[in-house]
Amino acid sequence: MIIGVTGSLATGKTTVSRMLKELGAYVIDADKIVHGLIDPAARIKLRGVVFDDKESLDKLCEVIHPIVKKEILRKIRENKSRKMIVIDAPLLIESGFHKKCDYLIVVKSSLSKQLERSKRGLGLSRAESLKRIKLQMPLKEKTRLADFIIDNNGSLTQTRKQVEEVFKDIAGRGKGILPRPA
Repeated sequence: MIIGVTGSLATGKTTVSRMLKELGAYVIDADKIVHGLIDPAARIKLRGVVFDDKESLDKLCEVIHPIVKKEILRKIRENKSRKMIVIDAPLLIESGFHKKCDYLIVVKSSLSKQLERSKRGLGLSRAESLKRIKLQMPLKEKTRLADFIIDNNGSLTQTRKQVEEVFKDIAGRGKGILPRPA
């Protein structure tokens, strides 16, 4: 079973994916794949260009998405014996890869939470965060496509409870609960 996890900047996609991993899912992190493709110094230079201009971002995505999709598909094939594979990808819908998923989880949070988390976790200014959020598909559009929505405005405990409920629901549909990882 392939589960897509997406959202917007700093909504908590990786936190939700980590929780799913703790419950037994295998997680493929699209951001890690991208980071493995692009030299860190080049990423810093690209950041200044692509997040200022949608056209530049679209061009970069045209180049990067096929490579990332190919690597995700390779990882899926390598792990096909696993009962649940999670793809953690901020641009899952934008890339069209959500169509390969059995279920789509969208992680949402308020704009104020996104701005707070992006400052704390990514070191982004309010202006930089807003610019990036504006370049992504609006969360409202993403939630319309979701099979499950995780509201990540509350505490980690509240988020974990939602994740556990979604996990149980999906695992139940997959004829069996996954074992906890060793």
